[in-house]
Amino acid sequence: MEINDKVILNTFLGTKSSTDKVDDRENYWKLVGQRGTILERKNNRVLVKFDCKIDQFELENHNPVKDSLWILPSDLETC
Repeated sequence: MEINDKVILNTFLGTKSSTDKVDDRENYWKLVGQRGTILERKNNRVLVKFDCKIDQFELENHNPVKDSLWILPSDLETC
C-alpha cells in the first residue's frame, strides 16, 4: 500500500467486531466498510483519512488531520 491509495476498512485489529466490551467512543469497528485514502506511513501503521466524518460515529479522534486514524495495513484493502 502506498500514499494516496484508496482503501476500505475490512477489519479493525484483525476482526470485524470487538471480542471484548469496549466504550462506544473507542468502538472503531463502527468504521468497518468505510473508505478512505492513505496519507502517511509511520512505523507499522498508515494514516487513513476517511471519506466519512468520524465525529458522526462519536469516536475518539485527535489526529492533526480531521477524520483520520492510524490503521494497521492488514486491516485495509485497496479499492
